Amino acid sequence: MSETERSEVRQQIERWIEESQGMLGRTIPGLLDDNERLRAKIAAAEEDCDRMRMEIGQLRREIAELQKEIAELQSERQYLRGEQAVIAEAVSRALHHMSQLTQPMNEILQRIHVAEPVPVDGATDRG
Repeated sequence: MSETERSEVRQQIERWIEESQGMLGRTIPGLLDDNERLRAKIAAAEEDCDRMRMEIGQLRREIAELQKEIAELQSERQYLRGEQAVIAEAVSRALHHMSQLTQPMNEILQRIHVAEPVPVDGATDRG
């Protein structure tokens, strides 16, 4: 390779180095700015995640409390339905006994109506 060719290659390399330095000078600050912006976004996202984890924990506790209340209400409802069934049975038996009592009372009333009226409170039927 001749001296001229070497000089041209050297000049070409120097231009590449200068162009590379220029490109790096423009690119690196942009990359650093992007990096800083992305770090800020990551920090904000991590804060949001922490806040959401706390909210999820609170919601899970509330759900557990509601499930406990629901179980208690279902148990109470089942108890009240049992009580209602017992009361209904007792009322049914009472009505049955009352109907058995009313039949002889009706017979007594029919016999009384056939017989002479009885004076009430010592009053007599004077005409």
